[in-house]
Amino acid sequence: MKVLYILPKGLFIEGISAIVLNYFHNIDENKISIDFVVPFVIPSIEKAIKDKGRKIYLIQGRKKNPFKYIKELTRVIKEGEYDAVHAHGSSAMICIEMIAAKRAGCKIRIAHSHNTKTDHKVLDKILRPILYKTYTNGFACGKEAGKWLFKKRKFEIINNGKNIEEYEYNSKIRQEVRKKYNLSEKIVIGHVGGFNYQKNHEYLLDIFYQLNAINKNKYALILIGDGKLRLQIEEKAKRLGIFDNIIFTGNTSKVSEWLQAMDIMVLPSRFEGFPNVVVEWQLSGLPCLISDKITKDVKLTRLVEFASIDVEPKKWAKKIEKIKSEDRESSKKEIYKDIKEKGFDIKENAKKLERIYMQLYKGVN
Repeated sequence: MKVLYILPKGLFIEGISAIVLNYFHNIDENKISIDFVVPFVIPSIEKAIKDKGRKIYLIQGRKKNPFKYIKELTRVIKEGEYDAVHAHGSSAMICIEMIAAKRAGCKIRIAHSHNTKTDHKVLDKILRPILYKTYTNGFACGKEAGKWLFKKRKFEIINNGKNIEEYEYNSKIRQEVRKKYNLSEKIVIGHVGGFNYQKNHEYLLDIFYQLNAINKNKYALILIGDGKLRLQIEEKAKRLGIFDNIIFTGNTSKVSEWLQAMDIMVLPSRFEGFPNVVVEWQLSGLPCLISDKITKDVKLTRLVEFASIDVEPKKWAKKIEKIKSEDRESSKKEIYKDIKEKGFDIKENAKKLERIYMQLYKGVN
């Protein structure tokens, strides 16, 4: 069976890309062949895909000229003779990919919801009736993301599965990273996410400022990721006098190593679909304090606590102060058991997705 994955924003290390690539690397390629359509791909990911003998079609993004995009995408789908098109997004704009797939004669057209809000509210509202007439199957990363895009229509939840071994706690790596960055005596607060409105880095800095007011030399903050608001956040950190206590890593392929060095993870997002990073944090045995705007489904273990972002940052700081350090080595088995039982082992998830694809394929042939 040939499946074409479409990621309208491109293939990167984090976010939706990471979820999609997890499935790509764990699905049985003797049963399911996966190719990609993207406007951009970073070199390391491109190499990994091509090393497996799969194709990447680079097509200019849909924003500049959607009609040209639809025409080119239709050609790729038709010439590639794909059995299914699986498009990943967070709004009804995904109907553009569904239109192209329908024009190309593809019988299985999957719209996959990865969020609970969009920056394009008006366009989303206009395009919803078109989406509902062009897609054949709805997928979502969680219940809230599914309800957001598909309303009362049927959808399949595809968990953001993870390679459990990749995030296993390693005391040796922890010591090495903490020593390298002079973190040995610090309580390290961590965050992973793009620098954008959704992730609410401004509020996170205010929390960290309050922690520094309590004890300036006790805490350090590591911000993993990049984005258009990064410079703005760096400037705010300087104004608050906390810049020297923050490490900005930028985008990195070594997230799992950085997690070893951390003690507490904080995610004060304004909205999320199902934040993949919180699964990774729990796998690493890290206590997580996250926004109550995030779906409760992300609480796979006892490690997650929710807090309101409508309160003063000082209240978050006080909660962080009270969080006790985990004995991450001794709690590993318990954590892994909980996460596996809730269906977030990528190996099992990939088998489930294979079954779904094959059932859909048999249903139209």
